[in-house]
Amino acid sequence: MHRTAWSKAAGSVPSDRLRPAQRPQQAPQKQSKGKGKTQEPSKSKTIRKLESLAEGVRKSSGREKDPKGGCFCQAREHDLSPYTAICRGCGLILCTINLPYYACPHCSAVLLSDIARSSLSARFDEEISKQVAIEEEERSRAVQQARDAEGAFPVLPGSATPSVLSGTPSRPVAQTHKVLSLNSKTKKYTVSSYTNTPVSSRPASRAESEVEEVHRVPAPPPEVDFAKRTPDRNHPWNNMRMELLYVPVK
Repeated sequence: MHRTAWSKAAGSVPSDRLRPAQRPQQAPQKQSKGKGKTQEPSKSKTIRKLESLAEGVRKSSGREKDPKGGCFCQAREHDLSPYTAICRGCGLILCTINLPYYACPHCSAVLLSDIARSSLSARFDEEISKQVAIEEEERSRAVQQARDAEGAFPVLPGSATPSVLSGTPSRPVAQTHKVLSLNSKTKKYTVSSYTNTPVSSRPASRAESEVEEVHRVPAPPPEVDFAKRTPDRNHPWNNMRMELLYVPVK
């Protein structure tokens, strides 16, 4: 058999004499950022507060004072602090407004020792884990209730998935209405179309939800307020702190 320059030595089939077609190699498609990633549910206010406390306990030295001045209500207006209920330096009763990683607002003493700091940090981690488990259980219960409600009523094929199952809030859809009006004089009718575009309610941002005005009781004055003049024997009921003029009744 006659062999050409490009035929193989061991090939006896006519297809062996054909050059294989070179296919262009396709570059692997890169996955665009932001797509394909599951959106994590937003953290609740309780979890964000616990994480802020845990981070403050880990990073602060305990000698920093509260820039807002703390609170001197001594648990009369607010609840007693569950972390540092009393200052061991001056005996000031501390409420929940006084954060545990700040110093005492009165004597500037450190409220947490090294052992108490590590113990409180572990306590915060445990509370965060419990709160996450509780919220996850509530979310799963809500999804299950939505699935049960969906199974109770037939769903047409191609219908939208409920917003509870998808985890994303449903957006309002614009509705178009047609109105047929009849002119009594000309006996002609006209068809008018109206489109209602509902405005979606904007959820409150994280910064707006966290801003809360808390009443703080200021520190007492350094000087003791007392009457600086001698009381009058004829008027023992006289107010010694204010200059008052008593007018006799005629």
